[in-house]
Amino acid sequence: MNLVDDLTDDPLELSQANVSKLFRHSGNFEWKHIVPTSYKSEDGSWSDVSRRVFVGESGESSNFHVRYFEIEKGGYSTLEQHLHEHVVIVMRGAGHALVGERRLELKFGDILYVSPDEIHQLSNSSDEPFGFFCIVNAERDRPRPVNLGAGSSCQ
Repeated sequence: MNLVDDLTDDPLELSQANVSKLFRHSGNFEWKHIVPTSYKSEDGSWSDVSRRVFVGESGESSNFHVRYFEIEKGGYSTLEQHLHEHVVIVMRGAGHALVGERRLELKFGDILYVSPDEIHQLSNSSDEPFGFFCIVNAERDRPRPVNLGAGSSCQ
C-alpha cells in the first residue's frame, strides 16, 4: 500500500463522483479543493455568511450533507424553520443561536442539535469569524423564513 497525500486530486472525481475523498486542511479554516460560496442565493434575510460543502453536492450517496459556515462580525443567518433536523459543531470563534424562544451563546467545541420545525438563527457579534460545521439530512425540505417582529433575532 502506497502512502499518498490525497485520495484523489482529480477535480472531476472530486466534484461528481461517489469516491473516497480527503479534504486536507490548509490552515486558517480553509481546505484543499473547497471553495467558499455564498450562504444562499437570495439576499435580505442574512448577512456576511459563507459556506463550504464537503459532502452532499458532489455525487456522494450519503444520507447526510457536511458543510462548514463562517459568519463574519455582525453577520447572521436567516431566521427560519424547516422539517429537517441538523447538528452544528462550533470550530472557530463564538456566536449566538436563537433556538425557539431561547438565546444561546456558542463557543469552540459546543455542539447544538436543532430539532425538526424549530425556529432558529445563528449570529456573530464578536471580532473573530464564527465558524461551524453543519450536518443535515441529504433529503430535506426548503427552509421557511420566519418574521417574529423587531428584536426577535439573535443579532
